[in-house]
Amino acid sequence: MTRTVVLADDLSGAAEVAGIVLERTTDLELSLSGVDGLTATVGIVDLDTRSRSTAEAGARLSAALDAVPTETRVVVKIDSLLRGHVAATVEVLARRGRVVVAAGHPGLGRVVRDGVLFVNDVPLHRSSVWNAEPGHPPATVRDVVGTAPSVAVPDVAGDRDLDDVVASVAADPDAVLVGSGALAAAVVRTLPAVDAAADTTTHGSSRDVLTVVGTASAGARDQVARLAEDGVPVVSVDAAAVVAGRASTAELESVLARGSAVLIVSGPLDPSASGRLVAALGQFVSRVVAGRSVDLALTGGETARAVVDALGITTLRPVGRVHYGAVVLRAPDGRRVVTRPGSFGDRHSLSAIHAHLAGLSVGTVSQS
Repeated sequence: MTRTVVLADDLSGAAEVAGIVLERTTDLELSLSGVDGLTATVGIVDLDTRSRSTAEAGARLSAALDAVPTETRVVVKIDSLLRGHVAATVEVLARRGRVVVAAGHPGLGRVVRDGVLFVNDVPLHRSSVWNAEPGHPPATVRDVVGTAPSVAVPDVAGDRDLDDVVASVAADPDAVLVGSGALAAAVVRTLPAVDAAADTTTHGSSRDVLTVVGTASAGARDQVARLAEDGVPVVSVDAAAVVAGRASTAELESVLARGSAVLIVSGPLDPSASGRLVAALGQFVSRVVAGRSVDLALTGGETARAVVDALGITTLRPVGRVHYGAVVLRAPDGRRVVTRPGSFGDRHSLSAIHAHLAGLSVGTVSQS
């Protein structure tokens, strides 16, 4: 019986949690279609709300909560930089009862002190990590989640604080925990450990990799440059052309016919059109890889979900992890999909993901 349900707002976040759970137990499921039917000890659901309207995000969360069995621990996974519909999420939860919002991710240098989220010792509202967002970052966590007495916002300086948060609700199964993957990891640490799964299969030179970079972060650009240094060709498509449906797939198809490729989006685009860009990019990628023996590395949760939706993929089985946040998922058609939040990973992240999927040593490519 499912004892823990994790509700995530995007696919890379859901997969991040799946990678954490795999270190503890293989008895887990990742659903793209809701809570109903989950049978594993840990059920992870991508609600796919990050790019939707506030009203739709709240409605999807409410419907998922209604479907959760009683006596089940609910964890709502939010972005560790407080992006997305965090305010609406907590508002829905607070109407139902006790909520503990343990924001931040200490392992990534994101901690909460005196109610303020710091990113590598810089207050969130003074950092540049929201540069690609349409709004402004909040000065405090309370500025996002409100002041309802049923909502607690503890400081989080390290994993011990998160373990204390989980312990504080142990006797209250109806309390909902809200936080990043680090909070989910604290919940996972309370589960019985079993042998973890490992994805050791490779596909050889006949199985190529398409890396799709759906994030505007500076770190991702550097990671693309590092992968290009490995010899993987980079194909750029114009954002406006993708949204208008007139971007040609010819160059990307030609490159993939010879081996692996990286797809990036270039050119200016109004942030208010980002949702349409993500959906159109998913369709663009599906036209290229449908029917091809191509594995996928997808950065950015919205991009990842748009691509798998466009390919008609409704279930994904977590099978391994390349590094923290980069999780290997198996699709029903046999292809492997690695998802990773856009802000995660060092300069070598995409190279490591590509090497894993292609069965190569890092820094080696099979491009003809």
